[in-house]
Amino acid sequence: MDKFEEFGKRIDEEFSRIKSIHNFEDFGKRVDEELKRVKSFVKEEVAPETEKRTAKFLREVSEKLTEAAAWIEARNAARTARNDQNPPAAQSPQNPPTS
Repeated sequence: MDKFEEFGKRIDEEFSRIKSIHNFEDFGKRVDEELKRVKSFVKEEVAPETEKRTAKFLREVSEKLTEAAAWIEARNAARTARNDQNPPAAQSPQNPPTS
């Protein structure tokens, strides 16, 4: 049973207990206790998994950005090499406009 199924089972058990509460004050206390448990669960179980997935995603993005940078650099190097082999033709000076 995974953590979420276990959590769901616990919620079902606690809900059965809550049904037997006849006093609003006791009900409120019970809800507060359950909220603390849910917060603890999210903080200790869900957040670490989310952080792992986020770190993995960022590593993948970093690899893709590295590949993109290498592609741009290679393209720029090829362009520079092509321009070095074929320098632009000397442009003829333009005649100034006559008045």
